[in-house]
Amino acid sequence: MAQIEPQEDGHLRLQEPAAAGCGVIIGKSCVASPCRWLRRLSSQLHWSFVLAVVAVYGACQGVGNAVGSVAAGYYWKDVQRVQPSAAQFYQGVTDAPWVVKPLWGLLTDVLPVAGYRRRPYFVLAGVVGVSSMLMLSLHRGLGIMPALLALTAQSAGAAIADVTVDALVAQNSITHPPLASDMQSLCGFSSSLGALLGFSISGLLVHSMGSQGALGLLSIPSALVLSAGILLKENHVSEFDYKQVHKKFYKAIQSMGATLKCPEVWRPCVYMFVSHNLSLDIQGGMFYWYTDPVVGTGFSEYRDLSVSSTQLVQLVHYLEFCYTKPL
Repeated sequence: MAQIEPQEDGHLRLQEPAAAGCGVIIGKSCVASPCRWLRRLSSQLHWSFVLAVVAVYGACQGVGNAVGSVAAGYYWKDVQRVQPSAAQFYQGVTDAPWVVKPLWGLLTDVLPVAGYRRRPYFVLAGVVGVSSMLMLSLHRGLGIMPALLALTAQSAGAAIADVTVDALVAQNSITHPPLASDMQSLCGFSSSLGALLGFSISGLLVHSMGSQGALGLLSIPSALVLSAGILLKENHVSEFDYKQVHKKFYKAIQSMGATLKCPEVWRPCVYMFVSHNLSLDIQGGMFYWYTDPVVGTGFSEYRDLSVSSTQLVQLVHYLEFCYTKPL
């Protein structure tokens, strides 16, 4: 039963009782439980959207990137037996699909497939990820170039899925403005929790299954992305004129160019680009050092595990602040 509590300013506040089953009381405030929070998002945005976010951010980027980063390092070192400089170069090649993310974004916005703007790209990302990782794990005598192609294809699938789910979040943020912050929190929470889980099990997977076996398990997150694309609820686009695609591409590029001309946009972009590309990166060499047999395997994931744990704690405190001190 609701209770009325007097406040210091003389006003009365109606306090609702805590929900039975789940709910965390911090101080005198009741923080909405994750179950109720997810149920609210599912009811207002449809459960298939929540599934897509969890599949992409939690499974594909969180668990997938965590396990993939550790397993790929051991794969280049132990299976392909390349030097640290070559391994770092190959890692840069596999990250190339993330550099052209604006291209994937333009495709999802201006080029619907079979009347849908998001579902086909989720399906494409899932199929590419599953096929590439299965080929890499099942083929024992794979050369460097085919292996590099498979890892790059998996990275491309993850990048396409990331851009597609970001477009979904942006679209739902426009149609449901009060839920915009909740959707961003869902993305961050899924990514941090997935990375925490991935780095916790990555060393065990590499030790028990080998680097190729661990990379083969990355087909599971891609399969979840494929399932999300099949189950996603999306309005069908009828009578789309594909002859006007090039004009829409041109307009979209013009819009991006006009946006980049704003000082508030291009200045931080230049700063991030310069700081990222001019920073000395010795991660490839460090990996060969701290995976030396004297140190022992399994050290590599502990460093990233601490980072993921810190991000998750920060996100929990952010959610606590948002719910206890609403704006």
